[in-house]
Amino acid sequence: MRVFAIFVLLLMLPLASAIGDLNQYAYSEHKSADSAPILVEWFHGENDDQYVSILEKMEADGDITLIHWRTNSSDEKSGWPSDDAQSRAMFHNISVFPAMTVDGFWVSLDDFDNFTGNINQNEVEIDFSIELIGSSEVELISIEGDWTNPQQLSGATQLHVFIIETQAEGNQGQSVNNLLRDWAPSSSFYFTNNTLNKWNTTITRDHLEGAGIELGGATHSNEYEMLLVMVGSFENDSNNRVLSIQRANLPTSWQSSQKGEVLTPALILSLLVICIIFIIQAELKREKGLPTLEGAWVGLNELEYNLTAGFDLEIGDMTLENGWKTNSRVPKGKVAGGQDLTGKMKVRGEGDFHMRLAVSVSDLGDWVLDLNLPEQKSNG
Repeated sequence: MRVFAIFVLLLMLPLASAIGDLNQYAYSEHKSADSAPILVEWFHGENDDQYVSILEKMEADGDITLIHWRTNSSDEKSGWPSDDAQSRAMFHNISVFPAMTVDGFWVSLDDFDNFTGNINQNEVEIDFSIELIGSSEVELISIEGDWTNPQQLSGATQLHVFIIETQAEGNQGQSVNNLLRDWAPSSSFYFTNNTLNKWNTTITRDHLEGAGIELGGATHSNEYEMLLVMVGSFENDSNNRVLSIQRANLPTSWQSSQKGEVLTPALILSLLVICIIFIIQAELKREKGLPTLEGAWVGLNELEYNLTAGFDLEIGDMTLENGWKTNSRVPKGKVAGGQDLTGKMKVRGEGDFHMRLAVSVSDLGDWVLDLNLPEQKSNG
């Protein structure tokens, strides 16, 4: 791995020289908000216009912080991002749309008429800055956040970065407000009580283009908003919740007092080295800690599975797809790091077999493991 890092650095040296003319297009600093409206995540579905209209008015009135997940974008043929929406729905175990969560908890739409907004105190105070960097146009968004943990944070705590387009148009001429363009959760910070965190993340040009975010020369970048949402709990709490919500428009070039300043090649190289170090550390940790799920047919409609834990993990829900059914399951519970869990399972169905198993991995958060087996072949 060290050899790989040196090799990547050597490859980056010409690039660092070539991008020595990067400009800071825009920059803004933001003090932590003391409070914020509760977080409402809306997962779109058919005939949900009336719900959405009510929620958007509540957000305009400052009663809620609203995030739209376009889970139906393929049906709309809008070209709007949907992969993140499906992943977020899976995280909440949501399969029927439309649906809604409030501060991370699913809420039945039968209770929608009784739903009212609320203002929560931010339990973690996060000061943050946003910097737009590029040469001929914006190529990087750098976000930095500073906070001191008021208590020990639980290992499940994450800082979510949302980028929202305030007015977006789809491929079929659709127009919506507050379209969620990009979502990235992060747990790369310290959890210890009274620790000062200096957190940062960088969103590259390729990532921006993949999310449909076009900033150009940053003259109209305030058409996008950024949300920082810390979700988790303190060490002795029983449930996760929203600990902090921070919100700001992306800065524009005409707002920035530092426009035109040139970043030196040495600074760019330093940024690249830091990024590479973080990438290598994250990949090493992920490679070591993630579990594996394997299996094979051992009899007629009977399979054997083997779950190997990297870090300590806890097994959650299991689902079968493609019409397969079973009266048994991979048992819920904890598996220590480095240990194997093996078992057999009787199943009923036809065609290729697909099983999904939700797990929560220590220090790496929530994941979904897939077990795919080909259709059983008859011995006759």
